Amino acid sequence: MVGRNQHYIPSFLQRPFGIRPKRKEIWYFGRGLAAERRLIKRTASGNYFYSKPRGDGKETLDDAITNKESDLAALLKNVRTTTPGAAVAASTAAMIVSHLSQRTAHVRTTLSKGATRALEQTETMFTERAKIESYIGLDGSAPSDRFREFITGGLDKRPEFSQLRIPRYVIERMAFLLSKENAEELLEQGAKLVSKELHDLRLQMTEIIRDSHNKALDEMMESSEYEELLKTLNWSVESGPATGAILPDCVVIAIGMDGISGNHLVIGGKEMGAIVLAIAPDKLLVGLKPGFSLPRDFEYNVEAAFHSQSFFLAPRNDEETARLHASVGEKLRTALENAFEGGIDDFVATKVNAKQPDNEKNIEAEAWKATVGGRYELSLIGCGDQHTANRIIEDVADLVRELASAMPLDRLDGISIGRDYHSLLKNIDRGWENASTPETVPPEVGVGFAQNVTVKRSGVAKGHIVLSSIVSDALVSEEVGQRSWGRHIFARLLASVALMEIVEDCLPGALLESLGDGITGWLYTSFVDGAPESYLASWMAATYGNPKQIVIDLRESLSATVAQMTEFVPKERNAYREHGDLEKLLGVAQPAIRRVLSVGANLSGHCVFTGESPVVGSSELESVLDRAGLRSWFGVYFDDLAKFHRRLGHWESFEEFLAFNIHAERLLWSLGMFPWEGPEGIRVEVPLGFELNTSIAKSVRP
Repeated sequence: MVGRNQHYIPSFLQRPFGIRPKRKEIWYFGRGLAAERRLIKRTASGNYFYSKPRGDGKETLDDAITNKESDLAALLKNVRTTTPGAAVAASTAAMIVSHLSQRTAHVRTTLSKGATRALEQTETMFTERAKIESYIGLDGSAPSDRFREFITGGLDKRPEFSQLRIPRYVIERMAFLLSKENAEELLEQGAKLVSKELHDLRLQMTEIIRDSHNKALDEMMESSEYEELLKTLNWSVESGPATGAILPDCVVIAIGMDGISGNHLVIGGKEMGAIVLAIAPDKLLVGLKPGFSLPRDFEYNVEAAFHSQSFFLAPRNDEETARLHASVGEKLRTALENAFEGGIDDFVATKVNAKQPDNEKNIEAEAWKATVGGRYELSLIGCGDQHTANRIIEDVADLVRELASAMPLDRLDGISIGRDYHSLLKNIDRGWENASTPETVPPEVGVGFAQNVTVKRSGVAKGHIVLSSIVSDALVSEEVGQRSWGRHIFARLLASVALMEIVEDCLPGALLESLGDGITGWLYTSFVDGAPESYLASWMAATYGNPKQIVIDLRESLSATVAQMTEFVPKERNAYREHGDLEKLLGVAQPAIRRVLSVGANLSGHCVFTGESPVVGSSELESVLDRAGLRSWFGVYFDDLAKFHRRLGHWESFEEFLAFNIHAERLLWSLGMFPWEGPEGIRVEVPLGFELNTSIAKSVRP
C-alpha cells in the first residue's frame, strides 16, 4: 500500500474475490458503467487517498494503516480457515470489521453526499420564511432563548443602547418586535449571506470531508467506540451464498433490530442487530446482537448490491451479477436522503424554543352551544316616546334571539340604553366592592357610545351591554344605512358577551382573575384589555350590517385614531419636560393607545371574515400608518391576532392574551416611552430626544 496508489479496500480482502486462477484481476461493477476486468492492484484505490509523503520523514496515516494491515491480514487469513458455523473471538472480529468498514471511499462519499444534502436542505430552509423565522425565533409571541442567541452580539456592539437607561430585557423585546416588522429585509439579507457561505463551503467540501475522515481514522488506529460496540456481538463464520458472495464498496452490511438491512453508517448502537462481512465468496463473517438472528429472507448478494454506493466486486460476470449490477445503490440513496433530511428537520426543531400550538382548529367548523338568550334586564332611559321605546325593545329582543341561536348568550346580564351614556356607565353595578367605573374614550380621542361591561353576579362573570341612544336611534331608523350600522354595533356587543362564555369555558375564572400590580397586569388592563376579543367579536358579527361600508368606516376610524395618537401624545410628551407629571402624560397616552389597539383589532377581524386587506385600498390609512412608522407593525399585529383567532376556544392559558402586551409596548416605544419593572415597581422611562427606529432590528444576525 505504501506509495502513490493507496487502497481503501485492501488487496488482502479483495484477493479471494479475484478471477481464477491467478486472482490478479477482479470484476468491477460500477454504477452506470459496463462491467469490466480490473487489476486488483489498481482497484478500490486512489492516488494519495490517505496521505502524501512527509518531507520530514515522519510517519503518515498511510504508513500507519499499512503497518496495521500486516496484522489484520494475518488475522483475516486465520478466520478464513474457520469452518462455517464455528465461533470467532469477538476481539478479533471487531478489530477486522471496524478497520475495514471505516477506511473506505464509501465512507467519504457517503459523508460528502450527506453534507451536500444537508447544505441543500439548509439553503432551502433559508429561502422559506416560516422555517427561517422558526430557526431564529421570530415565530413566537415574545423573545425566546433562540432569538436572544442571535441578537446578543449585535446589541453588545451598539453603544447607543447602553446609553439608554432601559433594562436589557426591554431592548430585547424591542428588537424582537422590530425584527418581525422588518422580517422581509432581514430574511433577504440572511438568505444572501447564507447562500454565499454555503457556496464557499461547497468549494471546500471535498477537502473538509477528506481531512475529517483521515482524522477519524488516525484516532481509531488503536481502538474506537465502534470497535467496542462490535465486541458486544456474538461472532461466527457462516456459509456464503451458493453462487458465491460479492464484495460491496461499503464492505459490510448492517441489519437493524427490525430485520431491515441498511448502511452501517446509518444503523448503529441500539438499532443494530447484526453486521455481515464477506471474507470470501463462500464465507461470511457474521456478528449478532445476543438474542438476534438473521432474517430468514435475508439475501446477502441482493442487499450488498442495493447498499453499495458506486460499485461492487466479484470473481465472475454472469446472469446473477448482471442482475445485481442494475440495482447498485438503490436502497442506499433513499436511506441517506431520509437520514439527512430528517437530521436537518430535527436540527431546526431543536432550535425552536417558542412553544408552537399543535392543536389549531378549523375555526370555520367551530360550533358553540345555542341558547335562547337567557334572562336579562333591559333598561331604556330617555329613548324617545313610548312608540319608539317599544320598537327598540322589539328590535333588541329579536336580535338577541337571532344571535342566541348561533352563539352562547347565557352570560348576558342586561342591556342599558339611554341618552346620557356616561351616567349609564357610572351607575352600572359591577358586583364587587371598590369596583372601578367603566371608562370611555376622552373627548379629544373620540365619542364613546357602546360597551360590554364585565360584572359579577353570584360569583359568575357576565356582560352588561351599555348603549348610547345614538345606537338605538340607528337601530329603529327608517334610513337603511343607519339601521344597518345599529344592527352591526349591537351584534358585535352580543358577540363579545358570547366570547365571555367561550373564554370561561376554556380558562375558568380568567375573566374575574386579578392580574396583580406588576407590569404585565398594568400593561394589559391599561392598554390591551378587550383588543383580542374585539378582533373575534368583529369577525363573529361581520355578517350584520353592510360589510363594505363597515370596512370603510373602520379604516377611517383607525386613520383618525392613529393620527390623534401621534399628534396629542408627542405634544404632551414635550409638555412633560416642563411639568414632569408622568401620570398626566400617561393619561393622554393610555386611552389613545388603547383605542388604536381596539379599532385596529376590529378592522382586522372584520377584514379576515370579508377577505379584504385592512390597509391596502385605503390611501389615507396607508399614509397615516407610514407617517407614524407603524405600517409594518400593523402587519405583525394583524398576523398575531390571526394566530390568536386560530386558537379560539383552545387557549392553554391566559398568557396567550397577555402576549399582546408587546403591542402596547410597541406603541409606547414609538412615542418615546419605555415601560419596565424594577425593584421599586413599575417605571416608564421617557428619554428626551430619543427617536425610535429600526436600528435595534438590524442588530439581529440572521
